[in-house]
Amino acid sequence: MDTNKLLPLLAEMAVFVKAVESGSFSKTAKILGVAPSSISRSIMRLEYSLEEKLLERTTRQMRLTPIGQEVFLLCRNMLESAQMAVSAAQSDKIDVSGSLRVAAPKALSKQVLMPMILEFTKQNPKVSFQLKVTDHLVDPIGDEVDVFIHITENPIEGLISRHLGRCRLILCSSPNYIESFGRPSHPEDLLSYNCLCLGESPRDRVWSFTKGHQSVPVNVKGTLTANHSEIRREAVIRGMGISIFPDFVISSHLVSNEVVELLQDWHVGGKYQGEIIAQYAQSKYITSQLRAFINFIKDCFNSNRT
Repeated sequence: MDTNKLLPLLAEMAVFVKAVESGSFSKTAKILGVAPSSISRSIMRLEYSLEEKLLERTTRQMRLTPIGQEVFLLCRNMLESAQMAVSAAQSDKIDVSGSLRVAAPKALSKQVLMPMILEFTKQNPKVSFQLKVTDHLVDPIGDEVDVFIHITENPIEGLISRHLGRCRLILCSSPNYIESFGRPSHPEDLLSYNCLCLGESPRDRVWSFTKGHQSVPVNVKGTLTANHSEIRREAVIRGMGISIFPDFVISSHLVSNEVVELLQDWHVGGKYQGEIIAQYAQSKYITSQLRAFINFIKDCFNSNRT
């Protein structure tokens, strides 16, 4: 195929890549700001020109044909090369600009990331920043975000990971509560205390503790269940019982002695602890705004540790 015939297909190839990555013509149309029928026509023109079927579509799913998979990989490389060309042309610009879409869990966003994000946007006013706050697992491609920050011991496979910090769970109560009911010395003692649970699933009432080779699950009971860390934290500060929090939720209140850590020689099991990681899709190309943001928050986390 000569250049004159190839040039009109470059746009169709870019649409094809976006359609495969999003998994839906309607999603692709929304991303590109066109009608779904326009996406369908672009794919049909590409298939007609290449004389090959690239996509198999049903009412419920879309999948690549064997030749479509090969064409997709080559077209994606082409699109990444175009992005790299734009980046190279703009590399001498001092200001970071462009759109940046970030997803992160609710508590981490409010209590850790918020001041970092606000300072980043203040320093980079030409960046259009969108924050998606969610406790659900995010797919950076399917959910249309550039980077996903989360707490996990099992990073999402196939994505680039940048370590930011670490979070552990802390069991705590107020000093007044301990004065009234005594300090537990073993996890099983918690059966006699008012334990304030997360309540997102029945398993949240089973608190797990380990020490060495010992493993102790405790089916706790309490008068308050709330899937909002600040509500449970306020209840603990008011002396209503014992609860478990990620360290960033409770650390300042430990320093001020509003709460005290319990069973410090035991490891508290559960979700919302592990590595704090920023993950984004693998690519030869990374936008200047994403690179700037990752480096900025990494520096913020490093500063907080010193």
